[in-house]
Amino acid sequence: MATSKPKQQLSLAGAVAIGLASMLGAGVFFVWSTAWEKVNDQIFFALAIAALVASLNAASVYQLASNVSRAGGVYSYARVYLSKELSFIAGFSFVFGKLLPGIQGWPAAVAAILLMTALNLFGINRTAQMATVLAITTISFIVFSIVTGFAHGLSAQSFSTGMLMPEANLSTLSAASIIFFAFAGYARVATLGDEVKDPKKNIPKAIAISLAAVLIIYLLITIVFIGILQPSNEAVPAAVFESMVNITAPWFPAWLIDLVVVGASLGSILALLAGVSRTAATMAEDNELPQVFAKRNRFGAPWLAEVLIALGAITLIETSQYTQWVIAFSSFSVLLYYAIGHISAFMQPKTERRQPRFLAILGFLLCVLLLTNVPGPALQVSTAILLIALLVRLVIRRVASKGKHN
Repeated sequence: MATSKPKQQLSLAGAVAIGLASMLGAGVFFVWSTAWEKVNDQIFFALAIAALVASLNAASVYQLASNVSRAGGVYSYARVYLSKELSFIAGFSFVFGKLLPGIQGWPAAVAAILLMTALNLFGINRTAQMATVLAITTISFIVFSIVTGFAHGLSAQSFSTGMLMPEANLSTLSAASIIFFAFAGYARVATLGDEVKDPKKNIPKAIAISLAAVLIIYLLITIVFIGILQPSNEAVPAAVFESMVNITAPWFPAWLIDLVVVGASLGSILALLAGVSRTAATMAEDNELPQVFAKRNRFGAPWLAEVLIALGAITLIETSQYTQWVIAFSSFSVLLYYAIGHISAFMQPKTERRQPRFLAILGFLLCVLLLTNVPGPALQVSTAILLIALLVRLVIRRVASKGKHN
């Protein structure tokens, strides 16, 4: 179903802000301690694997977004270059994997989700304006933490020789899948499609700019994390940034750190709801979801999809207490989503390709390698849920087909 021209369109700066807000959300404040507990001095190798996967994913999405401007991201790309079934799997994985909220506790989480939903209902430009404010705030604090860390002085003894000798094992892959969670979001802007001005040009640019910035930030965070906290084989504190700042800038108020973390979470939720609702709206246009999801208000926002997805996220708030499992479920879903993106990029005709096909193959293989090594029950449970969704889709389509013939 063709859609009318969007009532609001984002600039390149707005698209970059949404990409940054997506990545620099709650995940960046929690993945380092969890990853360290799994892999210890191989954390740089785990970060390198996650960064390589993220870069390859971004390269494929860059190529796809340069030729397809429809909203929905990989869901829409797979619809063009693959099959409706793989397209559905990509769309369902994205929506399911992003429903899990990032803030614990009913009052705070419910308020955050409702507030960001209300803001999104005023259109994508309002979303981008708030994302810019939240992203700048988060980046400022992270840069402050990095600068004060280097100024304080890093412990050379913390960087063992083992960190320079990569060792690929299941723990390293598991840690990489967790760190990848902090990267998931760089292509969120691709789900907005033609709500971005000149989407075939600006969406790829926004992906490249936001990912490059975050790659540098994450490398510096890891260096300061190890050099300041000097983690051993024992468990490290979950509140990594608060622990670092307590050492490097003890005068910095703890309540302000908490406020920054909340703000980062809001930015992630804001971009998440915008991306998921537009993917759901596009799926509704293709009759993969009930068509009511495609309804838009006078600001061009898919208001019903926003509201229903927000309600779904609220019902899952209690899962946030299992932080590592939530990260694992989200990582599995997003890695599957990007694996389908790589297949889509591989299938593009030669005239549309901007990179060798072997990069899409490598990206696909690495996505599969990481998603099969996510911790906890994420692999089994997510696969079961996906199979149930496919079965329900098949039953609904058969019933609809019989109805047409009667």
